[in-house]
Amino acid sequence: MTYKRKQIMTLGVVLVVSIGLTMLLISFKSAPKRKPPTDNRPVVSTLKVKNNSIRLTVPVIGRLTAQEKVAILAEVSGVLEANNKEFLTGNSYRKGDVMLRINPEETALTLKSQRSSLLNAIASLLPELKFDHPKSYKQWNDYIQKCDIESKVNPLPETLNEREKLFVAARGIYSSYYQIRAQEARLEKFTIRAPFNGVLIQSNITPGNLVRVGQPLGVLINPSIYDFETSVSIEEIDQIHVGDQVALSSDNISGSWQGVVTRINMGLDENNQMIKVFAEFSAPELRDGMFLRGTVMTSTFVNGVELPRKMLHNGDTVLEVVEGSIHYHKVKVISTSGENAVVTGVPDGMKLSTITLNLYDGAQVKVPGMDSKQPLESTEKKG
Repeated sequence: MTYKRKQIMTLGVVLVVSIGLTMLLISFKSAPKRKPPTDNRPVVSTLKVKNNSIRLTVPVIGRLTAQEKVAILAEVSGVLEANNKEFLTGNSYRKGDVMLRINPEETALTLKSQRSSLLNAIASLLPELKFDHPKSYKQWNDYIQKCDIESKVNPLPETLNEREKLFVAARGIYSSYYQIRAQEARLEKFTIRAPFNGVLIQSNITPGNLVRVGQPLGVLINPSIYDFETSVSIEEIDQIHVGDQVALSSDNISGSWQGVVTRINMGLDENNQMIKVFAEFSAPELRDGMFLRGTVMTSTFVNGVELPRKMLHNGDTVLEVVEGSIHYHKVKVISTSGENAVVTGVPDGMKLSTITLNLYDGAQVKVPGMDSKQPLESTEKKG
């Protein structure tokens, strides 16, 4: 046997033995286990719908204003005199109390002169009246006897006929009389009296200062009753009626206050497209200008369901869960208040997903502890 032949036979034996050993080792190795498929379905809980009669509420925020509030303006000019009660912020007044006195000396003297001129004019008529209108002479003579230039002018006697009336008018008696009446009315404006029981919340002048016509002198309010003014959207205004209850609270002081809607503006604010609503409140701790927030308890009821606003997808859609699958369902949002919304158009018994994030129409989901093929009734979230 040649050397070359021996080499070939040796290589063949080695190859056979290697293959045999490889097959033997493979026979001892176990088949790899297959990994179970991963369940990537989102986990959701469900809420079963039950429609009820719901009283609608409207959240509001606004400011208080005293119902009786007046800016005191000067209608005459002059020097402000001292008064028994100083015109200072915080002072209270009863209706009719003197708040301010402006020196009326010049006007008072002018008025006395006008009254004297009227008496002289009437006195000059008496001789002619005695002969031409004897029946009227006595009443005009009595009128002069009762007049006093220090007192308000008395009403003129009534004329007995048209001829007498023209005779008196031609002498300028009526013109002088009404000029005096106008001046007397002006004289009263030098003394400013409280138009109602109230408290002075603003004072702009002190005694000795010159007062000019139209000058703002202060602000007086009645602190016993207030109007709460708020703005409501045009979508919600139809739910509110005069007489509805309003509950308010403050961010600054403790307590809550109950009031009632008294007025609803029929016009629309062009700037914000809102409608003004007014409610009446009365409490000693309330203040003019205070900001409050609260709720209008309307007299409107709807048959619907109240849901957390986070359960609404795109503002008007809820996510129904049917056999482990998400289905979009359009609803009508009637009102929103805080974190909740009142909606209609959802049948009783429908199961809704309590979450909406990353869920789309047709998405597969699972409820904890429940197989998606089991009856949906058993997937309801308890509590």
